[in-house]
Amino acid sequence: MRARAFLAVLLLALAAALAFACGGGGFDPQSKVDSVRMFGVKVDKPYAKPGDTVTLEVLMTDGRREKPRPLKLFWIPIVCLNPPNDLYYLCFAGAAGDGGASRGPRFFAPGLADAGAADAGVGAAPGGPLAQIPTGIDLGPFLPQGTTFSFRMPDDAIQPRQGTDPYGLALVFNIACAGQVRLAERDPSGGLQQVPIQCTDENGVQLPPSDYVIGISRVYAYETRTNTNPVIEKVTFEGQDVDLQKGIVVERCTAVKRMDCPEKKLDIRVSDASWEENPSDVVEGRALREQIWVSYYSDKGDIDVDARLLFDTTKGRPPGDNDVKFRAAPDPGRGTIWAVVHDNRGGKAWVVVPVTIQ
Repeated sequence: MRARAFLAVLLLALAAALAFACGGGGFDPQSKVDSVRMFGVKVDKPYAKPGDTVTLEVLMTDGRREKPRPLKLFWIPIVCLNPPNDLYYLCFAGAAGDGGASRGPRFFAPGLADAGAADAGVGAAPGGPLAQIPTGIDLGPFLPQGTTFSFRMPDDAIQPRQGTDPYGLALVFNIACAGQVRLAERDPSGGLQQVPIQCTDENGVQLPPSDYVIGISRVYAYETRTNTNPVIEKVTFEGQDVDLQKGIVVERCTAVKRMDCPEKKLDIRVSDASWEENPSDVVEGRALREQIWVSYYSDKGDIDVDARLLFDTTKGRPPGDNDVKFRAAPDPGRGTIWAVVHDNRGGKAWVVVPVTIQ
């Protein structure tokens, strides 16, 4: 059962990674940070109600060794509401992207009037307002910047759904980019699953994946269902509580082989109250609970596994040790460990641990 649960959490961690559509690519472990990274987007109300103001917050870093251009976070200030079949790419392809078989999404700009009524995408250009943004120009001066973004969930966001309770889905796009942000022409041969947002240099040349990450955030609206973010109680290192202001201090690794470096135990504790019921996951008439896991990242050392299961849907906390092993870098200096806790209904919480290698 433990192996099965661990496989499940790895698949969930992969799914969470795929929520960030592009950038930060490579074949290194997910936990290794040496590029622009967007670790997560936390929503203060993972399940909002119509009329709620929702705030998104991003955890990111610039792990590049060389930084010819500064990293900035840009938001696409047009929210896509209820795309057909909840498919994010139909926010750009619109109803025409699925052969006109379904009605397109609605769009609205926070602080402005609804940018597309219920029929947006029907009898309009594919992609609605997103498709009307000029391509090939630097959009940075016109886009909101910073690690937070807020919008008001429309009063009529919720719509009937087949086989489940009615809900609304708002999609928000952003990009962590060490360059200029441009919208690109859709490639006719590239298929539907395109997010035509680019990070380029000053001449409009696409930058490498190490220089950007595109984020896709989903915010659900329900009349009665609720979901809160997990609550992190503490982080421990070698069994001792960590002061997150001071961080941890580790001797550098002098071993010839990385596998011979000393392993230090790192763990995180999430509150019991974070393990909420999940009404959408019902077995034999009984609602299961959330699955909760943590993903680790570091720019100054290695972590033996990328993710750990913290709560199973039925059994709660897994038995036995739940720590990961941290190996310090060979060179002294300062770095960071990031720990991001997820639940399988979109909740997130995180801690940032300063690391000093002596």
